[in-house]
Amino acid sequence: MGAQLYNQRHNAITHAVALASPAVVGINVIEVREYRYQNPWSRFFGDDPFFRQFFGDQVYRQKVKGLGSGFIISPDGYILTNDHVAGNAAEITVTLTNKEKYNAKIIGTDPVSDIALLKIDGKDLPYIPLGNSNDVIVGEWVIAMGNPFGLFDIGDKP
Repeated sequence: MGAQLYNQRHNAITHAVALASPAVVGINVIEVREYRYQNPWSRFFGDDPFFRQFFGDQVYRQKVKGLGSGFIISPDGYILTNDHVAGNAAEITVTLTNKEKYNAKIIGTDPVSDIALLKIDGKDLPYIPLGNSNDVIVGEWVIAMGNPFGLFDIGDKP
């Protein structure tokens, strides 16, 4: 009975998750946002350079933390994620399922399609090769994997 139940629980989805989950990563970012405070006196003195030195606008910078997930697409450390996760990040830390942490750099972003490509320095990393949309069949199941809200530790166990 045990072997029969074990075989019934394994299907295409559990197989796909087992293959793909080692390549899923957690992404922590620090973004520096700039806020401009307009001095109320500026409407009286306008843009006069003399008064601007005393009553000019002030700029404040604030570090904002964010997080999301992505997946490794090559064994040498290229990672695909969303632009809204890492597109404006000043610092990026990637956590693998084995708890290893890497600093990442942005290779490119596209805000319109919400895609970002990151790179970590690693070798022989677990990865998910990109597929071909011509191979997709209408009505096929889709699996969403990741930890976008940071509620759980990144790991290879549910």
